Amino acid sequence: MLKSYSFLIYFVIYLSLSSFSQRKFKRFNQVDGYSIYSIIGIASVAGELGDIFAIKPIYGVGIEKGISERINVGVCVTGGTLSGLENQSYFSRFESDYFQVQSVGIINVSRYLSDSYIKKKWEFKFYAGVGLIWFHTNVYDLKTGNLLRTTADGTTKHTAYFQQSGNGIGDAGIYYTHELVIPLGFKVERKLNANFGLTFNLGYNWVYNDKLDGTTSYNIANPNIIGGVNSYSDTANDGWINLSVGLKYMFSFKNSENQRGV
Repeated sequence: MLKSYSFLIYFVIYLSLSSFSQRKFKRFNQVDGYSIYSIIGIASVAGELGDIFAIKPIYGVGIEKGISERINVGVCVTGGTLSGLENQSYFSRFESDYFQVQSVGIINVSRYLSDSYIKKKWEFKFYAGVGLIWFHTNVYDLKTGNLLRTTADGTTKHTAYFQQSGNGIGDAGIYYTHELVIPLGFKVERKLNANFGLTFNLGYNWVYNDKLDGTTSYNIANPNIIGGVNSYSDTANDGWINLSVGLKYMFSFKNSENQRGV
């Protein structure tokens, strides 16, 4: 009986070490080189005046670089127009010119599922990062079309203050306000050949601000109070959703073979 237990223990240890060594050694390493891409898509705002059917075109360019087989980093700049409306509660619509700069980390899920050195036609990736969004939002009366309010501060944060009239340049001559944004999403890439590929993206951008759609949860009469009859909204933050397609060009592709010692 003791010998049987000893054999079983040795067998389990052997399998564990063998499995580990097989996972540890890889014949090939693959690290993506530099690549550039351009995208075009549509966007919708998630906010009080956000409307999934009020979509506007967006554009962008980006650079991506592999730092390991399964991890890439990238920088992307997007811009365009965001819009939306609410007919029952607010009777108003908004338009926002914006541009956003973001840095993201990208996980290549496909290379976790199979040998990473094999060039696949389809690859699936998750990404998340941090960035800044610059925007200028105007809110108009839905019936008359009159300008109701506009963002015109350097940093709006969560305050109850808007510029109620004028051309939206503010006291300091500032047109765009800027806020922190957290982008995250899912990308699918289709290789056309060794250098060119198509990219499809679905992402969400969480904005540290409630004024992207020209509303705020802070009370207009008393900025220290959240909510109430003098409040524009009842939420803390806005965000925007983007769906885009693009063309990607890869400059280099590193595929090296590991060598066992002899």
